[in-house]
Amino acid sequence: MRRLSYLAALLLSIAGVSLFSANDSGESRHLPLPTSKWLNVSPGRIGSVNSFPATIALSPDNRYAATLNDGYGTQQSHEHQSIAILDLKNNELTDFPDDRLGEDAHQSYFLGLAFSSDGSHLYASIGSISDPAGEKPGNTGNGIAIYSFHQGKVAPESFLKIPPQKIARSKQVAYGLRKTATGTAIPYPAGFAVIAGKGTGADKLLVANNLSDNVVLLDSADGRILQQFDLSKHEMVPTSFPYTVVVTRDGLRAWCSLWNLSSVVELDLATGGVKRWISLLQPKSEIAPGSHPTAMLLSKDEKLLYVALANADALATVDAASGEVIHLSSTRLPKQEFAGTYPNALAQSSDGKRLFVADASINAVAVFDTARLYFRCPMTL
Repeated sequence: MRRLSYLAALLLSIAGVSLFSANDSGESRHLPLPTSKWLNVSPGRIGSVNSFPATIALSPDNRYAATLNDGYGTQQSHEHQSIAILDLKNNELTDFPDDRLGEDAHQSYFLGLAFSSDGSHLYASIGSISDPAGEKPGNTGNGIAIYSFHQGKVAPESFLKIPPQKIARSKQVAYGLRKTATGTAIPYPAGFAVIAGKGTGADKLLVANNLSDNVVLLDSADGRILQQFDLSKHEMVPTSFPYTVVVTRDGLRAWCSLWNLSSVVELDLATGGVKRWISLLQPKSEIAPGSHPTAMLLSKDEKLLYVALANADALATVDAASGEVIHLSSTRLPKQEFAGTYPNALAQSSDGKRLFVADASINAVAVFDTARLYFRCPMTL
């Protein structure tokens, strides 16, 4: 059941399919998608959720799956973005629209969604460009929304504001994003990771700020910024576009995918410094497109870091100890030469022997034998 849940999460969250487990079906069907493609649905359980489910998170006890629905909303949600909860025990699906995220809202969900370490809360990233500091009534600004979670029910509880981020004096903000004070940039939080608090301590949240080219470590109790990592590499901000992060179980090491730099950066959370930059299929010229690393996942033994390269139709395997790229695998179908697969979500089986890579463009999942990814191979596709 757990493996099937992971696979369903990949297919649904990345293909942007407004479907989720609910009703039994005894035969295969073809369903039209908003992308003008068709989805071949195998016999199973199908039901509707709110528009554009971008992310799925599983509760610590694997009882519930939560989807972050950050589209324009549906009639049922009164054009509000929402979090939907699927009870995996009885297949009951419940939608929880957020009143702050309606049709005329100045903020939006983005990429990040996770349960707290004890399962009693949900965290979701919210970004705003038009009112980045949340100065007007009803606006949140940029930050992490915290919801209470109890027996499948979601309710807004608090909001951790992430203020405009300071940038170096030598840098400047892109013209269209100059909505904050001089010398600062809009954070626009994207993916994040939860670091469980020790003892009775609060969780910490490591957040990739997509538009300020940095990563921040937040205290979930009060929103204090405990650490900051500057990941800008150009005089213009943003250019790195941090996408998401992963953290080791001990909370001492982390990696951030940099969508526009064709790189992953390793962070030392013990010292608060940047340890190394890892290049992933760099473009051959300044105007050539990059590989766009998106989703990341650590192997069960945390010896390998898997990275989805959305613009290269590839999966990169990195030695977590050395930072060396040891394996590069194509996600294209046999005889597929030109059509992109756009891999941008990863999951693995509970025993770690299989790696699932969701390919959004072709609505498919590539399955890899992880034993093969440990061996070094030529860096060609």
